[in-house]
Amino acid sequence: MNEPVNSPRVLKMHPEMGYLADEQMDADREWFFHHPFATKYYRKPFESEVIEFCELEPGRKLKKILVTKVSEGARSRRPIFYDA
Repeated sequence: MNEPVNSPRVLKMHPEMGYLADEQMDADREWFFHHPFATKYYRKPFESEVIEFCELEPGRKLKKILVTKVSEGARSRRPIFYDA
């Protein structure tokens, strides 16, 4: 069984955004499936992530997302912002 991963922030998503999160998670899952030895990669943010992460850093523009493979089937996302 998977162990819970401690995260510095847990963001709550509006229920109507669930399908967008599924789309993003499916894309990350597929990327790691095709790159089995990779542990991380950078990608363009999905529109839902722009909304989600820009609330954390008002006034800053989201540049990219660092997706890290924590364990099999578990990934974390870290927003990377443009320098102010």
